[in-house]
Amino acid sequence: MKQLRALGWLLLVLLIGSVNGVAQSVSEIRVIKESAISYTGFLSKARFDQRFPGQIKAGPTELDSGWYVIYKHESLSYYFGPILLESTGQDYLAQLTKTVEAAVQQRPSIADYRLELSFEPSEVAESESARSSESDNAESGDSTPPPASFDIWRFVRSVFGL
Repeated sequence: MKQLRALGWLLLVLLIGSVNGVAQSVSEIRVIKESAISYTGFLSKARFDQRFPGQIKAGPTELDSGWYVIYKHESLSYYFGPILLESTGQDYLAQLTKTVEAAVQQRPSIADYRLELSFEPSEVAESESARSSESDNAESGDSTPPPASFDIWRFVRSVFGL
């Protein structure tokens, strides 16, 4: 009876640990250089992950600013980028779309993916981050506003009188 109870507790601990691991992996994103998209058509997932480990980020607010080709499926969140130009991102998106569609034809079970081009960090993520920092400042009694960001294009326009 004690062995059965101990086994039950062990299974419960393992189940909680695996659920916690899945929850963490869903919220994490993996940032990979966009040049890796060219390899998605012929490398297995294991070989791709080994060759392009990328960087794990906790969320979109931690991303460098730029365009990202985003592939999401179940617990996978691959962000390819940052890409400087939107047009270049569209080319990479078209390339990855062809690869993913070919894979779906062979394995229809992966048809519920999401594939998009997005400028990150998005304004929604930034506004949520700003709101949380404002509430932190309000709680701590710090009423100083955050430093203003520098807009290079506004500066260039003012120099040339545009």
